[in-house]
Amino acid sequence: MQESYFGNLIQAIFTVTGARLILSSPAEFGAGLIRGAIEAHDAEAIGKRNEEWERKPVIFGYKDAGVNCVAVGSSPRFQVYEVDFGWGSPESVRSGLNNRFDGMVYLYPGKSGGGSIDVEISLEAKAMEKLENDKDFLLES
Repeated sequence: MQESYFGNLIQAIFTVTGARLILSSPAEFGAGLIRGAIEAHDAEAIGKRNEEWERKPVIFGYKDAGVNCVAVGSSPRFQVYEVDFGWGSPESVRSGLNNRFDGMVYLYPGKSGGGSIDVEISLEAKAMEKLENDKDFLLES
């Protein structure tokens, strides 16, 4: 990023895999895909995307990514629990109503630190019901 840059920047980055591969692999596989996409989104990649956007501006919404898509928002670089508006650090963080749709996931550096992650996910009621009743998902025995 150029030192003369000032302001906010939001860019969508993508990674792709098959549903069968995600389902048959450990959770670390999917997390690794996301991590790889984040790490590849460095200053050079950001500059290239800015140049592309200046040539052909497009306003992108996560919901435009299509069906069978899980979108992950936020940034591991944004230290959300360090923000203090005069009342102390937040107890929890939520994304608000922007880009809220089935399959939207927001990841934040975890409040407990140590590399933890806080996860916020939007799901349709039927999908949420299935998760609430899935003992494997809830890590129940």
